[in-house]
Amino acid sequence: QQLGLLVARGHVLETLPRLTRVIFDKTGTLTEGEPRLRAIVPLRDGIEHVEVRDIAAALESHSNHPLARAFRAWSGNRAVRQLRSVTGRGVSGICGETTYRLGRPDFVCELAEDCSQIPQVPAEPGQWLLLGDSIGPVAWLCLGDTVRPSAAQSVVELRGQGLEAELLSGDQSAEVPRLAAATGISEFRGGASPEQKLAHLRSLQSQQQRLLMVGDGINDVPVLSGADVSVAMMSAADLAQSRADAILLQGDLRALPRAFELARKCRTIIRQNLAWAISYNALALPLAFLGLVPPWAAAIGMSLSSLLVVVNALRLSRWQPAE
Repeated sequence: QQLGLLVARGHVLETLPRLTRVIFDKTGTLTEGEPRLRAIVPLRDGIEHVEVRDIAAALESHSNHPLARAFRAWSGNRAVRQLRSVTGRGVSGICGETTYRLGRPDFVCELAEDCSQIPQVPAEPGQWLLLGDSIGPVAWLCLGDTVRPSAAQSVVELRGQGLEAELLSGDQSAEVPRLAAATGISEFRGGASPEQKLAHLRSLQSQQQRLLMVGDGINDVPVLSGADVSVAMMSAADLAQSRADAILLQGDLRALPRAFELARKCRTIIRQNLAWAISYNALALPLAFLGLVPPWAAAIGMSLSSLLVVVNALRLSRWQPAE
């Protein structure tokens, strides 16, 4: 916990030294999880930016996805009913007499009576969400988030410990490769649904890889449950935290390589203690059985052996991560 990682399940420290790959979610994990509305691009004549913003805010008013935080300031400007959230795809609801959808372009265009062609995502950097109704696309909304300051350093340190890093996101935009490049991650995949994320996880595990998954959203719950070890951010949804094996308390991703380092140190000390205990008993028991060791000496020897094991374990309390 002093390192910023709260361990919720006992197998974490035992399993960490055997892991081979760390998989990161994008929004709220490698980024700060505090997105801002950067731009609105209307796709229909007569539609106002304020109208688009307020409709989107109403649709996101009850969502617990990190992206919904970008619309909190305007969530009460419009009334909405029959809200529905589709994990990994988007949200829908009725504003006035019109049913709207907000999220991935394919999900939004399914609502339209005639939407044979999904509009092209704008080239400008950012995470783009599409707003549409039964007639077709209404507007693009661009959200921007800040990369966590500790993300790139964490990836460097994990690689230095022999671990591979991967970005696995449901976002379809160009933000995925841009964020991967900014954090030094060479393997990335965007546009993955929760089912596809879990299938990818199973595929890696079938190749004898042992995985750590880091995420924060409800759509990450399947992969958090399926990973060998899972870590949820402190800002994560309650369901994600309940399924995670550990929780990152302060949002500092450098706690991950430190946890790996500490877990290896724990394993080393456990092996030292086991080796000493086996060696001591292998030597002392035969001597005591043959009567070559008086009882008082055996009692002192056993006490000293136990004390040595305890003192060796206490070294962990003074452990500090390598700079």
